[in-house]
Amino acid sequence: MHYSIIINPVAGGGRGNSTWSTVKAALDAAQLDYTPLFTRDEEGATYLTMRLADRPDETLIVIGGDGTLHQVVNGVLQSKNGRQHPLPIGYIPCGTGNDFARGYGISTNPLTALHQILDAETTEPVTIGHYHDAIKNEDGYFLNNLGIGFDAAVVSRTNASKSKRRLNRLHLGVFSYVSQALGVLYDQAPFTLMVQQENTRQLFPNAFIAIASNHPFIGGGRKVAPDRDLAEPNLELLVVERHNWLITFWTMWLFLRERLARSRFAHRFVGTHLHYTTTSLEFGQVDGEEMGNRFVDLELGTASYPFRQVRHLRKKKKVK
Repeated sequence: MHYSIIINPVAGGGRGNSTWSTVKAALDAAQLDYTPLFTRDEEGATYLTMRLADRPDETLIVIGGDGTLHQVVNGVLQSKNGRQHPLPIGYIPCGTGNDFARGYGISTNPLTALHQILDAETTEPVTIGHYHDAIKNEDGYFLNNLGIGFDAAVVSRTNASKSKRRLNRLHLGVFSYVSQALGVLYDQAPFTLMVQQENTRQLFPNAFIAIASNHPFIGGGRKVAPDRDLAEPNLELLVVERHNWLITFWTMWLFLRERLARSRFAHRFVGTHLHYTTTSLEFGQVDGEEMGNRFVDLELGTASYPFRQVRHLRKKKKVK
């Protein structure tokens, strides 16, 4: 089997380069056939993947973070052939959060993750989210979360901060998000959110958090949808409203303690089709990538994508 390998060398503050060195040595030792392809900018992974989408007989290995994986999957599914015959993917995580790896069951040890790919005899279908923005007539896919409000504003402010790159170089990138969260908590105003599921509608006049997920994790390992699993077809939308400062701080504490979803402050919608709208401009994020400040009219659904990777960790033989 031939492997095309997309590498983001700057993922995780430069961990992409060191991860590739480790993986390359193992591939060469095993005398496997591969072609490395390096991203050169933020959209590079999408461009590279669209060139590979017509090769369904090989496996694409992604070395990078959640953002790189997001670009690769969307690159495949932007092409007609890619939608009909998606290129199987194996993932070696080396980003800041690595939430998809947690949700799937992929080791953050590069050699173990590589063995999970090489040991896979078949592909594993996983549930990913699909969104359609009716206002912008825009479609896309997400592997982790799509958020409106608080978490998206934190992503936007973090990406604009000068400390993110410095903390990434020290492998402390998750703290760049924490450092911005308090400021967003103070500034973020509540917004009106209408959620529609089948024939029912529910209005939230003081929405603060609205996160759609297809697996439990967000923000580097915090459980925001603890009952979700990539093998199941459903998405979960978590909505939290803003109250007084005492309750707001308490909800943030519950989030940090991974108890928010099961608290009385959480509203949870589970299904394969969800629709929600806002009446104001709100920040959005998809898999940690900024969607900008926009009015929201989103229809969410699910799709299936093949991964060629042993899902649950078990002891693997070392590559000699």
